[in-house]
Amino acid sequence: MAQAHLEVALRSLVSEHGLEQVKRCLHEVENSEPLLEPRQHGTAQLRSMAAKKTGTNRSKLTAPEYVAKMDLPLGKQSLIGELAMRFHDKSFLPTFGDIANFCHAHQMNVPASKARASSVPRVFKCLAGMEDDEIYRIINDQLFSGPSRLGPIADAIRRNGRANSAVTTNAEKH
Repeated sequence: MAQAHLEVALRSLVSEHGLEQVKRCLHEVENSEPLLEPRQHGTAQLRSMAAKKTGTNRSKLTAPEYVAKMDLPLGKQSLIGELAMRFHDKSFLPTFGDIANFCHAHQMNVPASKARASSVPRVFKCLAGMEDDEIYRIINDQLFSGPSRLGPIADAIRRNGRANSAVTTNAEKH
């Protein structure tokens, strides 16, 4: 199961940085002295995060804390744990709008509270009911990761608008 988690993480890195850059970096890590110890994986990592509560009287659990307390098979725990970590660092469902979109896409009621923390149980119960391949797709394709990936689309729209404007201007001159 650690293998599946590693593969998901590597696919994410390759899609973000490219295969050659990841290979170069792995080679540098391999040749560096001393080698780093492997970090905790899956359930152990989530439980260690749950043990490090920062608030004294917090009533809401963070996503990693919530997932650590869920009764899930180890493989699914690792996958959903990855999404919990991404939720925690706001690279998965970073805004309430993204959460609402996720809820609509999965035929769920949108939470009444607009606080991200209040949506944790609803979102992660939904994820727990999904098939592993659907969760892999959410992770690998970075689905529901917010508007930050819309830059290339916005650039294409801008270029197309300029091209259409130039065509219209040339047509009016003739």
